[in-house]
Amino acid sequence: MPTDPSAKGTYRLPDGIEDDLKKIQLMVGQVADGTLSAEGFRAFRVPMGIYEQREREKFMLRVRLPGGVLLPPQMRILASVSEQYGNGVLHVTTRQDIQVHRMPMESIHPALVALLEEGLTTKGGGGNTVRNITACPFAGVCSREAFDVTPYVISMTEFLLANPLSYQLPRKYKLAFSGCGCDCAGATVNDLGLIAKNRDGVCGFTVYVGGGMGARSRVAGLLEEFVPAEEIYLIAEAVKRVFDQHGDRKNRHKARLRFLIEKIGLEAFRKLYEEELAELRESPPALPHVRANTRATYTPAVRRLSRSSDPDFCRWSQFSVLDQRHPGYKIVVLPLPLGDMDAESLRSLADVVNAHGEGVLRTTQSQNVIIRWVKEAELEEIYARLSSLGLARSVPPVLREIAACTGASTCRLGICQSRGLAKAIVDELCQSDLDLDKLEELKIHINGCPNACGRGPIAQIGFFGAARHRGERLVPHYAVCLGGRVGEGKTQLAEKAAVIPARNVPAFLRDFLEEFVQSPFCPDFEAFLDSGGRKRAGEIATEYKKVPSFDEEQSFYFDWNAEEPFSLADTRAGK
Repeated sequence: MPTDPSAKGTYRLPDGIEDDLKKIQLMVGQVADGTLSAEGFRAFRVPMGIYEQREREKFMLRVRLPGGVLLPPQMRILASVSEQYGNGVLHVTTRQDIQVHRMPMESIHPALVALLEEGLTTKGGGGNTVRNITACPFAGVCSREAFDVTPYVISMTEFLLANPLSYQLPRKYKLAFSGCGCDCAGATVNDLGLIAKNRDGVCGFTVYVGGGMGARSRVAGLLEEFVPAEEIYLIAEAVKRVFDQHGDRKNRHKARLRFLIEKIGLEAFRKLYEEELAELRESPPALPHVRANTRATYTPAVRRLSRSSDPDFCRWSQFSVLDQRHPGYKIVVLPLPLGDMDAESLRSLADVVNAHGEGVLRTTQSQNVIIRWVKEAELEEIYARLSSLGLARSVPPVLREIAACTGASTCRLGICQSRGLAKAIVDELCQSDLDLDKLEELKIHINGCPNACGRGPIAQIGFFGAARHRGERLVPHYAVCLGGRVGEGKTQLAEKAAVIPARNVPAFLRDFLEEFVQSPFCPDFEAFLDSGGRKRAGEIATEYKKVPSFDEEQSFYFDWNAEEPFSLADTRAGK
């Protein structure tokens, strides 16, 4: 990883963090003694990445990890903070952050102080701020990339977070870096997306603007065909300034950058952007120093294919070990069910990460974690260590790639129990006769509401939580959307195919995937959809749309993992 003597962790934290924590300490005391309203505290804590959860007086901390990079000492402090102040479980998000859940208010300040000791902060983890900057988790080891984007993710984070304007925007501002046109990081569906290119020996980026997922998702438009890498900071700042000055501050639902571009058009936006960029070039701010990635330096490793006859090891190798471009080295994937890892496992994993690979853990947008630079000759050893921790799961890629937001289990915006549905889907597929290996890395994403924290708009099969009435009772439902994908020049948003009750989603998905596996197009899901798959999905959904009366079958009126009838009573816009 890029290193800086002044940075305790992977990047240099913005000035004033200690003052922010003192203010939080003061405000927590004021809320407790009644001299500060909950709303007054909310205005400060949300941009600091502190969210109130459904369980009253319990909070979530969203810890920023640029590019999903996490060091072993940081893994240990996250484990300790979660054990001491939270519920003992760490959650990986689809933006590569890590969340600590169910924390009482009085624990917020000591938890933040402990995290700061290892260079971790939640600042900008929520609200109308520059959010965590994401990147392909294989940056630096992928055979397709133009160059490693990790140093630019780090330097862009430092550059933007140092500016107070980055915490006062009309709405959130999301950036993503991809190393090649495959766009693994989703640059083409972010507010600002940068895709690495190498033109005549010059490292640079193609720049996209105005993408986003959620209500009225949008594919980003081309802003710059190619710019040298050193220019991206002024570009990001210019776009941010246009957003700040012209974004809708009155209507939260129309405040995202993509809505501004839809309103005025890309060319009008480009004119405003070019004016801001010209001003910045005349009087440029201090630009960050891009530090080279010195964490892992390639030296030839002994290549030794395992001769183990252990079927469990062989199956684990098949599903969880990937090639990296450096001969003799591998990438080890650790699938995390629902993106969760208990604190003790994370603490123990820190020792494994120290001993194998580059000494870094990376989170992924599929809510898993990976260890890179593992010597091929050490695979059996790392398998044994991971097995002892319960982390050597042999999960078919289709199950490993299932992503789900937290949904109504903790999120105040959540309508449905997306995590419960994810578990039900995994159970249904595992119990079916489907050959899951044939599905390869088919992307199934689940969202508990029309928002897209689960990245449903770019899923090949996406589900979005909704509520429907059956008489006077509410029934949890999901909209089924098909055909999402990312890729430079190829990004496409999933299209709605049907709406079915939550209880029938696992069976519907099983039947639909059976059709796909038995088709001559498998594993090409796009070809399957274009050759009648969409129509077939609608036909199968028709068989699962009916909702029996409450007297006939009460389970339809209970969400997955819910103990009480489905209700929207606790669904609120508040944070």
